[in-house]
Amino acid sequence: MAEPSTAGRPGRRRWAIWAAVTEDLLNDLVEAAIGDGVSMDPVEQQINLPAMGEVVLRMALTVTGVRFQCRGEDDGRARVTATGFGEVSARGSDYEGATLSGEALGMPAPPAPLPVRLLALCDPFARVNDDHSVSFGLNVRGAELLSLDVDHDAEVPEGVDPDVWEGILSMTSVMFAAVGEELFAGLGEAKETVGLDLGSDVGSVLLELGVDLGEGMRVSSGMVSIGLPATERVRGRAVPVPISGHRAALSLATSGVDHMATRLLESALGEVPLPVEIDIDLEDRRIAAGFRQPRLVSDRFPDIRSRLRTDVSVNLRGGRVEVSLASAWVELPTLVPSFVNDFNRRLGELWSMAPIRYRLPKRLEFPLGGSGGTRLGVNVDDLRVDASGLGVALVVA
Repeated sequence: MAEPSTAGRPGRRRWAIWAAVTEDLLNDLVEAAIGDGVSMDPVEQQINLPAMGEVVLRMALTVTGVRFQCRGEDDGRARVTATGFGEVSARGSDYEGATLSGEALGMPAPPAPLPVRLLALCDPFARVNDDHSVSFGLNVRGAELLSLDVDHDAEVPEGVDPDVWEGILSMTSVMFAAVGEELFAGLGEAKETVGLDLGSDVGSVLLELGVDLGEGMRVSSGMVSIGLPATERVRGRAVPVPISGHRAALSLATSGVDHMATRLLESALGEVPLPVEIDIDLEDRRIAAGFRQPRLVSDRFPDIRSRLRTDVSVNLRGGRVEVSLASAWVELPTLVPSFVNDFNRRLGELWSMAPIRYRLPKRLEFPLGGSGGTRLGVNVDDLRVDASGLGVALVVA
């Protein structure tokens, strides 16, 4: 699987965090987010219409549906189909400068909002900004319009004569064919991007995980992936996890796993600083962790601290993540002969004969929209742990 490229940054990049969502799951999430519809700010564009001269067209669009198509042949862009209802009107002026309505210009006002269908190729983006805020979405300005038309298959509004309605749709369709690109360009000028902006509190967490400023997002066959570039201090790299169907994936570099473990322990202790230092090394389906007290003297003095070392195996069994303690021992300072630590390590491996196991629930639930709201159920479908980092594939249940 190809890694996402970073706009404006040449060469191959390491990712501190990599995430992906399939086209199927993305469309389900967008449908839930849109709900009953999203109203966009009205767009006005001055254009020339045949036999009408220079007029100002105004379209207020309420988006009721958005569908994404992720295709490799679209050069990293998302093929977006937006459907909704638009209120279209026109105004112009006569030779004396008096304002004329659409009816006076030969364009009668529709008795109901018109069903509109728009198809365009848009560049997606996801980035950590200079102010540490996080933005992701679609670039409307610079997008390529493929078609803008009315939906002739939509139901006729109640109380409207079907023949009259079809005539209005045909007239609007001709107008869109003539000036659709100009209207779409006006939309890009009024609304440069559509998406979501998250505050600096989210960006600060990402920066703590080793994410560098910049962006990295791409569309490939069947999925959208986000690769957030890593700083030089990041150990390991987030490696893409193959997914299909209604799935999402997330990967963290080794140092990100280390930081997350520290934060989780601090949270469990009531947000107080940990009394010990933690360092984590990842191997194939194993996590080696070391715990030791902070240094009390300068680095110029020999390190005489002991360290508690643990070796934990991580596996996925029957849809449950199983974590088991394989070994635990005390590693004495380097001043102690090495055979002592070798003995301690072998003694600690006796844990493998009767390991302590903990199984996460098969279904994990996360709240959406605050307490008491809808909860999102997630199953772990794949788990990968190696020297580079940790990756999971998730199924939304």
